[in-house]
Amino acid sequence: MARHAWLSVVCLGLLLGAPAQAEEVVPDRGYSFDRGTRDDLEKGVRVIEDEKDGYGKKKKEEDAKNARAIRTHLQNLSDPDPKIRETSAEMLGYLAAPDSVPYLIEALKDQHINVQIKAHGALNKITGENFGYKNYPAWNNWWLHNREEFLKKAGTGVSDADENRGRYLNTLGLEALKAGQLAQAVKFFREAVNADPKIPDYRNNLGLALMEWGRPIDAITYFQEAMGLNDRLPQPYMNIGSCFARLNRHIEAQHWYRKAMHTDKEGNLWEPFWTLGKEYLRKGNYNMAMEFLEQAQLKAARHNIYDPRIYRDLALTYYGLDQYYSAWVAINDVHRLGYNLEEGFVKKVRQALEAQGQDPDKLVVAPTTPGSQP
Repeated sequence: MARHAWLSVVCLGLLLGAPAQAEEVVPDRGYSFDRGTRDDLEKGVRVIEDEKDGYGKKKKEEDAKNARAIRTHLQNLSDPDPKIRETSAEMLGYLAAPDSVPYLIEALKDQHINVQIKAHGALNKITGENFGYKNYPAWNNWWLHNREEFLKKAGTGVSDADENRGRYLNTLGLEALKAGQLAQAVKFFREAVNADPKIPDYRNNLGLALMEWGRPIDAITYFQEAMGLNDRLPQPYMNIGSCFARLNRHIEAQHWYRKAMHTDKEGNLWEPFWTLGKEYLRKGNYNMAMEFLEQAQLKAARHNIYDPRIYRDLALTYYGLDQYYSAWVAINDVHRLGYNLEEGFVKKVRQALEAQGQDPDKLVVAPTTPGSQP
């Protein structure tokens, strides 16, 4: 299947001292997920000739059933019971009914906030847009100017040309982002979203470019849109956490990092564990810090990622737990990755080992990162 790399950028900000080399320390995470295409459906599924008529009949029956359900839920948006209105607004999102968009926009003016929220969630799923549930004028203006194009795409789907163009523009955006050309990256990702609005990757990457450009509030909107298209992907949750962290709103950041951890069913992400571990370290809860940081180290190493910030924080945590040998191992890992920790801290660990009768320069330190053996 077609695969699209998820980029999850976290600014280094190491406070580790000058790097020994000019090489990039943190490799591309390479997260990806499968997304089916029309080509997959046409070539990947074999329909036996004798079953074609039955398949077509079943599809017609399902389409008719969905059409009846959509009509019922549209009528329910005017029901006196707010719970019924709320449920039907949510169901229209699951049914992905393009014709329900103007009705859902009107539901944003409902006197009950839960109906507004469910209507907005449905609009987000159906259109891929996100103007907020309190922003009826923006939704109405978007519909007035984009109605024909949206319904046309909903009826025919994204053309092969636009699908290919979206992939190409996303690739250009990733290259610009890696090169630090943030304005250009935002331009490419925004064009990719316009070319193929149903791909959550493009919105996630647009959010990342805006976050790196110093616009975290704007970035959150696109991460939310990516979640609206697929709420089972953990990266947008993590990236919203990173936005709140940059805004120094740490409680909200921790909330979103935990949501990312719970959504990450495959256990690919290491950054939420590192961030939570760092928070416990800041509070002086060294046992909890060690638990999260060691998980971050294991998860990152599983993907051949060796970020010096993890080992820096592990060194500080082990020192706080009086585990001086482990702290010395982590210090050596930081050095092996080409960075230097603050000299005063290294001196403290050295002195603590010497007080235990150990000569740090003669210790056999097994490396936990790639590099030369001791």
